[in-house]
Amino acid sequence: MSDTKRKLAAIVFTDIVGFTKLSSKNEPAALALLEKQRDLLKPLVEKSNGEWLKEIGDGLLLSFETTRDAVDCAIEIQHLTKEIESLDLRIGIHQGEVVFQGSDVVGDDVNIASRIEPFAANGGIAISGRVNSSLERDPDFETKYLGTPDLKGVDQEVKVYCITSHGLPETNRSDVTAKLDSKGFQWNLKNSIGIAASTIGLLLVVNVMFLRIGFADESEVPSIAILPLENKGAEEDDFYAYGISTDLISDVASAGLIRVASLKEIEELEDLNFKEKAKRLLVRYVAQGSIWKRDDIFQLSMELYDTKNEKVLWSERWQKDWAEIPQVRDLLSDNILKILRVDHDSSNPVHVSNPEAYEYYLKAKHKYEKLKNVDDLEIVRGLLNKAIEIDDDLIVAKNLIGNTYSSTGDGDKAMSYYTAALKKAEKLGDDKGLAGSFHNIADYYSTKEELDTAKLYLEKALDLYVALNDKDGMGNVYISFAHHYWQKEDLETAVEYDKKSLKLYEELGDIKGVAVNLVGIGIYYSSIKKDPEEAVSYYERAQNIFEENGYKKLIPYSLQNLASAQITLGKFESAINNYDKLVLIMEELGYGQERIRGKLRNKAYAMSIMGDYEGASKIYENNLEFYEELDDKEGIFHSLRSLGISNYLNQNHKRTLEYFERANELSKEIEFPGYELTTELYINLCYKYFDQKIDLKRIQDILKETEDAGYTTNFHLYELLGDKVYLESAHDKIQEMTTPMNDTLRQQFLDYPLPRQIMKAHGKVIS
Repeated sequence: MSDTKRKLAAIVFTDIVGFTKLSSKNEPAALALLEKQRDLLKPLVEKSNGEWLKEIGDGLLLSFETTRDAVDCAIEIQHLTKEIESLDLRIGIHQGEVVFQGSDVVGDDVNIASRIEPFAANGGIAISGRVNSSLERDPDFETKYLGTPDLKGVDQEVKVYCITSHGLPETNRSDVTAKLDSKGFQWNLKNSIGIAASTIGLLLVVNVMFLRIGFADESEVPSIAILPLENKGAEEDDFYAYGISTDLISDVASAGLIRVASLKEIEELEDLNFKEKAKRLLVRYVAQGSIWKRDDIFQLSMELYDTKNEKVLWSERWQKDWAEIPQVRDLLSDNILKILRVDHDSSNPVHVSNPEAYEYYLKAKHKYEKLKNVDDLEIVRGLLNKAIEIDDDLIVAKNLIGNTYSSTGDGDKAMSYYTAALKKAEKLGDDKGLAGSFHNIADYYSTKEELDTAKLYLEKALDLYVALNDKDGMGNVYISFAHHYWQKEDLETAVEYDKKSLKLYEELGDIKGVAVNLVGIGIYYSSIKKDPEEAVSYYERAQNIFEENGYKKLIPYSLQNLASAQITLGKFESAINNYDKLVLIMEELGYGQERIRGKLRNKAYAMSIMGDYEGASKIYENNLEFYEELDDKEGIFHSLRSLGISNYLNQNHKRTLEYFERANELSKEIEFPGYELTTELYINLCYKYFDQKIDLKRIQDILKETEDAGYTTNFHLYELLGDKVYLESAHDKIQEMTTPMNDTLRQQFLDYPLPRQIMKAHGKVIS
């Protein structure tokens, strides 16, 4: 990797204002503008000791050795382009340690430069706090502080300024208010008691401030999002904020009848402010706070906000040393639960970890969640082993290190840690830790397919979660029980546990969990019970929830199952519409084209049944082009086969023969088992049509090796061979296919071209 190097650099991002609009109106003019930008600016960048890394659309990515070189060059660029029509630029500058890979540059600091560029005025320059610090002592420079926004994909705090000297336009704060408001409500420091500079000692509560005390309504299941604590200290202290946040979420979620948004759900909505997050997560309450490590003292603050009544219910602030942070966390969860009127059992003893061990555990937990490679995994295990070495009673560390081995397939190693955690939980009387260990051990035996043993441990875990009234734990065990019975092929019992999980999610008001369970139950009715109508009712309920609440990533999960069930029911138009919706959403979500092509093929199948052979053929032709570009022989074969059948149904025998002869040649290169009959059948049907000799023996030999085929193949066998057995089989297949359909849809199906042809032939030939 000699081309890869890491170094400190100033990164410049530029963007042409209004370029997208210009491109849509006058593409040649837009291209000419890019040429002009390149001709004007590239020599200037090189003259300023800069590096022209790459052009990104209409934007430029530039690198400089020093901040001053970057700033001076950016100013000169803005002065130079000022008089150029349509070449209005915004520029963002940040300094940091980046990785150069050949002619490219990557790293978080590159991302920061791109994220602050939109805060510049047209013709202006936005800079980060680091760049601003380098200019503060230069009397020639004047800057204006804009704020500390939440930058997408950026974990660290970044202050944003704009340069107001050197004839540059000042950013109008009203133009970027929306970008700056993403952090939601903030502490009003003017109304809080400051921290005395002379504070000495280990721990001191600075201020307990109740802005507005209130309680949750008793008529509803409390719902809350506990947002990750904002780290206001050094970047290397992020693990404190992350670890305490996840532990707090876990503490509150396991307290009883309360719905707590998961950290994953929250992180998916990082671009939204806290009110918008609450709306999307369907929670009434939001807890938000910050943590700041200053030497050996931690400043921690938290407030609880009621989005329904738009008021702060509770707010509190501490200054503590690390040893007392676990007690603060417990106090936080107790206060939240009290205000939300959640009954919880606080009698179960909780091990107070050694502060140093707990710190190692939080570092490991943060590293594990942000895992990048195998080396990171070894670091995680090292940190956890260090935590256990310091505090052998730290059950969560033992279970977590077990999970790291389970994730890499080393079940026996994982089991040794799960067992150690179990023994320790029993000794300490930690029922929550014991339940978690039971569940982990059950998963171990499930993986080894020792299902009876797995069931015993699941039962033990469930009993404890029920005793603790831990709804979150109960729900997870129900899901494991459902998986257990699926493994045992006791599908009736499996779906009963799915329904128990569904009921629990309904009690909690967790509509996302409800919807996911609805799809699972729908699959059971569709594939096992062969009741597509019942399945559709579950899929549609789930689909409505996903769409109404913006769960775009989950929409394909319900939509593809819904469309498939609709085809079974003969609702072909609805299925086609849903496949269209599905493809659009999959494209928006960045699904691979191979997966999308499969859905288009399903759509084409529905179109073929309805007699839209030309429409279906267009889809198959596009699929063929796609697979030919990839040289995907399997995809090519299936596309040729589909095109052949579609053209035969459309009575285009010449094209049918062409497609199947190509498919036949391809099948000689790569074996495609199970498709010999289809290929030979349609080739010989075309031979018969063109009065060429047919190979009956070849067809008969294949038939001896072929399992029962569908109504289309059976009817065409009847056409080729004249054997009434195949016509009878095609008729029976249609009767079977139309059984789930209502009378209207059944009649509609029988009126489609091929079914109508089969029924007509059957009526004539077989009395």
